[in-house]
Amino acid sequence: MIECTPLGDQALLVTCPHPAALAAALDLAAVGGVRDVVPTKESVLVVFDGGATNFAHLRDQIRRIPIQTQASQTVREHQILMRYDGLDLADVATRCGLSVEALIELHSSTVYTVALVGFLPGFPYLDGLPTELHLPRRFVPRPHVPAGSIAIAGSQTGIYPQASPGGWHILGTTTIVLFDPTRSPPALMSVGDLVHFVPTKGLEDRG
Repeated sequence: MIECTPLGDQALLVTCPHPAALAAALDLAAVGGVRDVVPTKESVLVVFDGGATNFAHLRDQIRRIPIQTQASQTVREHQILMRYDGLDLADVATRCGLSVEALIELHSSTVYTVALVGFLPGFPYLDGLPTELHLPRRFVPRPHVPAGSIAIAGSQTGIYPQASPGGWHILGTTTIVLFDPTRSPPALMSVGDLVHFVPTKGLEDRG
């Protein structure tokens, strides 16, 4: 079931069972008038040119687009070489009742799935964090989190593409470039991609 709700006069929100698949289908279909497609965990934001199309016409087109579910899509996998040198590594281990070594083993032995990309350009929200590592966000966010920081909060892991404020617990760092405006597409990861963190001490990152 696909439901479309207008957001202002040049955007609509599409609620459907497979948002990532719908977003991929929209990109492939190159629907006239569509300016941007932003998938989330439960919906897809479609921004359009009001001079080229309208809500009713676009809604009807979206409902006719054939959608491939995740099982029939090509899933990209990323190995992210990670230095477990984060500011919060020892504190997280203590709060979770683990040794640092056990924390690293637990975090790096999991295959994560990109749930959505946002907050910062290219920032991946990764589902799959082991329940033993679930923690609420920091009570006081940091005013500056360095680019490449890999951090956890709630049930997710995230990677900061650029320096910014942030309230997640920093476990380590990577030098991989998650967002490059000269690249096509500019974001390295997409919804549905799989991610595996590989502990390293100085090796080059691979995406």
